[in-house]
Amino acid sequence: MAALATKILYERLLPLISGSASAKTPLDAYSVISATAMDFITAYLFGLPNSTNFFKDEANRDEWMRLYQSRKVQNFWTGEIPTLRRVLATIGVKVVPTWADKANTEIEAFGMRMCDAADKAIAREQRSGGEDTNDGDEPVVFNQMKMAMEKETRKADGAHKASNQASQRMEVASEMLDHLVAAGFDTTGTTLTYLFWELCRNRDIQSELRHELKALSPTLAFPTPTPNLPPPKDLESLPFLQACIMETLRIHPALPGAQPRIIPPNATIGPYDGIPANVRVSAQAYSLHRNAEAFPEPEEWRPHRWLDEDGSEKHRWFWAFGSGGRMCIGSNFAMYGTFSPNPYEIPRAGSYFRLEMKLVIAAVYTNFCSEIVDDRGIEQEDGYTGGPRGGRLILRFSHAAT
Repeated sequence: MAALATKILYERLLPLISGSASAKTPLDAYSVISATAMDFITAYLFGLPNSTNFFKDEANRDEWMRLYQSRKVQNFWTGEIPTLRRVLATIGVKVVPTWADKANTEIEAFGMRMCDAADKAIAREQRSGGEDTNDGDEPVVFNQMKMAMEKETRKADGAHKASNQASQRMEVASEMLDHLVAAGFDTTGTTLTYLFWELCRNRDIQSELRHELKALSPTLAFPTPTPNLPPPKDLESLPFLQACIMETLRIHPALPGAQPRIIPPNATIGPYDGIPANVRVSAQAYSLHRNAEAFPEPEEWRPHRWLDEDGSEKHRWFWAFGSGGRMCIGSNFAMYGTFSPNPYEIPRAGSYFRLEMKLVIAAVYTNFCSEIVDDRGIEQEDGYTGGPRGGRLILRFSHAAT
């Protein structure tokens, strides 16, 4: 991970912000952060040579954002009432517009192209014995997924084996698309966008965070002739950085929408006993995170609340990733999980995603200050996922004092 993180931070993100700061020209932070998130996740899934470079390829980035945002609202039909959608289709009633179907098809093709490129890269590496592979080139997650499915295929025989081989490519691509869109791009981009926005609105907190970040050794200073990332355990040990992320996830959860469940017979939920079977119930992070008993002044972004000695009640009500057996694997994505001795080199998704978010914040706010130029449309979308309604956040960056 160190190689791809260094490349994306020091060759793409930081030079872009530095140039903007020197020229005193504003940036669309939501677009820049989304590009960062996409480049990180595709590099980890498929390897740097097979990943996106949305900083350089702005046209492709803008087209991706247009496709992704345009079809989000149509997810209601597939996610909530798929049977009705299929029944209506049999009588010629099409509830999902053709353009939304085309957008989904293009997004799927986008993922498939990177899967195929990663597959070819693995074949080349096997032929060369790894001699031509640089750090960061390995398609870490894709390779692990493919190996796991090939293992299952070897266990099968006859017709089942042929069937497994035929479906493997599509199954791997489907899994990679889930990682790419939900876990790696949308949620990371939304969380970091709102964290940047809140830091701009609370300049004293921005300064306090910068003071903590500058204590890292080595620092993430830019420019530098020899980029060197701080040890992961040092990033994990920064309490105020952790508090800023927790508070952003609390008040601006990337997945604020309802998490529905169908309950079994004679269920009990809180004070309600004997609820009939097959009743649909749901909870949502947006509501739970606004419990004033656990979070006094819940509409206020106050990172210091997470520094209290007794945080058990706050953590009990914190539900950014759900809970139980079906909780989002993104619980490891931002800050939980157990670190391996060196997760820069061990392909553990939880460690990777947690580091990604903290590395981006540390790299930007070690070197730059930010202020709002135009935050119209910053209100969160009302949906299962919730990015800025306006799809933009214009910020001005300036070089921080050394």
